[in-house]
Parts: sequence; C-alpha cells; structure tokens
Amino acid sequence: MRVLGDEYLKSEFRAHRKVENPIHIVGFLNEWQKYAQEVEGESWHGAKLDTEKVDKMSDQQLGQLYELMRAIQKQGREDPDGES
Repeated sequence: MRVLGDEYLKSEFRAHRKVENPIHIVGFLNEWQKYAQEVEGESWHGAKLDTEKVDKMSDQQLGQLYELMRAIQKQGREDPDGES
C-alpha cells in the first residue's frame, strides 16, 4: 500500500509544481501535511472523508479520488494480507 501512496504523492507534487497562486500552494501543503500526520499515526483507518470537503471538490478531483479508490481496491484484491 505504501508504494501506491508514494507514487500518488509524487504525481500530485509534480502536477502542482508550477502553481503560482499562494492560496492554492498553502492549501495544498496544509492538506498534505495533515495527510502525512494521519498516515504516520494510522488514525486514518476506518476514517471517512469530510463531506464538506468532498462537496467542494472539482470534477477532476472527484475523478482522481475515484481512481485512487479503485487502485486501493485492486491492491487489496491482489494482496489481501496487506503486506506491501
């Protein structure tokens, strides 16, 4: 699972590397910092997405979220013991 997360993280940072709007940059970095803290403490297990945040997502972000969900499901089927 870690490999999947690492690859996703790298692609997100590459996609946002040329963003110049300081508000977008701060928001992006704040969300990734929260994500890193949650993953490190494993407090994310069983957690649900904040519906307020989901409602604010663009169609592209929702598509990325769906792709991430599918990749996680596929990984779970390929490695049911979670040993990645």
